[in-house]
Amino acid sequence: MISHRFLPIRTALILLWANSVWAEDRPNVLFLIADDLRNELGCYGSEIAITPNLDALAASGMRFDRAYCQKAVCWPSRNSLLSGLLPENLGKANSELTFRASHPDLVSLPQLFKNHGYHTASFGKILHNGQDDPASWSQPHYDPPPLHYALPENRDKHPIINRAVEENNRNPLYESADVPDEAYEDGLTTKAAIEALGNLASKDQPFFLMVGFHKPHSPFVAPKRDWDLYDPKSIPPPFPLGRARGAPDKFVFHPSRYIRSFGEFPDTGPIPEEKARTVRHAYLACVSYIDRLTGDILAALEATGQRENTLIVFTSDHGYHLGDHGLWSKHTTYELATRVPLLFAGPGVRKDSSTSELVELLDLFPTLAETARLPRPSHLEGRSFAKTLADPEHPARAVAFSEFSRGGARGLSVRSPHYRYTEWRNLRDGSVMARELYDHANDPAESRNLAEDSDSAGALAEMKERLKKRIGK
Repeated sequence: MISHRFLPIRTALILLWANSVWAEDRPNVLFLIADDLRNELGCYGSEIAITPNLDALAASGMRFDRAYCQKAVCWPSRNSLLSGLLPENLGKANSELTFRASHPDLVSLPQLFKNHGYHTASFGKILHNGQDDPASWSQPHYDPPPLHYALPENRDKHPIINRAVEENNRNPLYESADVPDEAYEDGLTTKAAIEALGNLASKDQPFFLMVGFHKPHSPFVAPKRDWDLYDPKSIPPPFPLGRARGAPDKFVFHPSRYIRSFGEFPDTGPIPEEKARTVRHAYLACVSYIDRLTGDILAALEATGQRENTLIVFTSDHGYHLGDHGLWSKHTTYELATRVPLLFAGPGVRKDSSTSELVELLDLFPTLAETARLPRPSHLEGRSFAKTLADPEHPARAVAFSEFSRGGARGLSVRSPHYRYTEWRNLRDGSVMARELYDHANDPAESRNLAEDSDSAGALAEMKERLKKRIGK
């Protein structure tokens, strides 16, 4: 019989043994997340975006063609992803607070891996700007120092931004300075992450490493080499050009105030065509910038000899409007704002494959837990699609859910393989104030709201029922 006084030692030995087994048996995780990146990548059929590294990553694994965020704005999307909770259940989480404010004992996604023998580390923008969750990480989070563009020592590095600061006392929306990658935050983040990869790969311990890029979030600043990849004349105009017919303007459309806060845009009215083309050019340059940085990180992973045993995830917190529907920025329930790129590669993932199964960012937590054979926390509200990683046709979700609030109403939106349906419910009494129905099979641009179309009554009834079933009310 073992004496009770030896039990703590025995338990510690068991944990040490378990950690060594996990190191040999469980995959590393490299999780890359961009900010404001819509599906403007070559692997998603973009005719203009130059993204060879992400295209190669997609070819080495699986591309999800119907992946959606919970809410098309940074802090709720990121807090939802890391906590495993729907935005409505994040409590006091907001632009200053994280999910910890209302859920202090919740086990986050990286924390689950940390609690089961992984070394967890984070670099760049993971949660919203300035937020951190120390309980999730085995080492302090790395956040690159802010770029004070107007400081004298930065004048030569950022000539366009500094000239505009002096003239307008406002940051311009874009820059294409001839500078090295490390002149910007994402270059510094990448450098730090690559250094950490080398250290983590040498440990007798699996790792969970998250890297968050600030781009292509505005301001659209990227090195000149990325800007020069594009011919301005070849950049197409926004699509569709106008607002959706029959859409409830009060709830759907916003004045794009965030973009208009920069010096280039008029406060109201249409954006001049050439200015819109230049901004789209700047956005694409940022996309190519993070594509190059992703390539650098993947090359560093390859050099460690750990790539074959590393599950790689690439995604974004939400999509983005670039003049489509007359909108700039995110903040809608439309496809361009809610749909995100999602790429998986590594152990157990079907190579050179794609899937049209519907998934949500909320599902990443349970999926990664199952893939690493870790116990699923009881609080998770997502659904694992781990089986879909091996079989692209394995069913995932019937619909994907997103939401956004505006004009005194909460927009509850579900996307099926065929339709997108949204109910705008009064924030006070829950009554339905407006509906939207878009036929993606025949109108992928969501240019016509069919909610009042008698010919679409059957589809409307079906989608109303799907929304009710999804949200339970």
